[in-house]
Amino acid sequence: MNNTNTENNYKIFVIEDNRTEGMLLRLSLTEMENIEIVIFQDAESMIKRLHENPVIVIADLILPNMSGFDLIKQIRAINENIRVIVVSAQRNIDLIAELQAEGIYNYLVKSEACLNYLKHVIEDLLIVIQHKQKIVKND
Repeated sequence: MNNTNTENNYKIFVIEDNRTEGMLLRLSLTEMENIEIVIFQDAESMIKRLHENPVIVIADLILPNMSGFDLIKQIRAINENIRVIVVSAQRNIDLIAELQAEGIYNYLVKSEACLNYLKHVIEDLLIVIQHKQKIVKND
């Protein structure tokens, strides 16, 4: 599998149909080093580019033309190594449990504090990814 991520540069796909919220996500993450952020407003556009192997997908649940839940299932079917972080206003515990059963990495409820916490979640996840890459290289 061709991996476009290098040890020093990680691709993160963000799917958010609300332009303002997408811009806020981008602004909050641009301070982070070694990441490339690609924003999509619809699921179909993002799915067409999954061959670029992002390490992380940040997904909303309410999207035009496809539910976030269906999108997550498709991502997992195409590449189960992509970590999915859901950022949504949905607070339904049963839905969150279903998403966790699908293998999402984390679920964040949209709020002002969410963006700061999201940066920490991504930083921690990238440390794990880097560690796993080093282990694979040494094997």
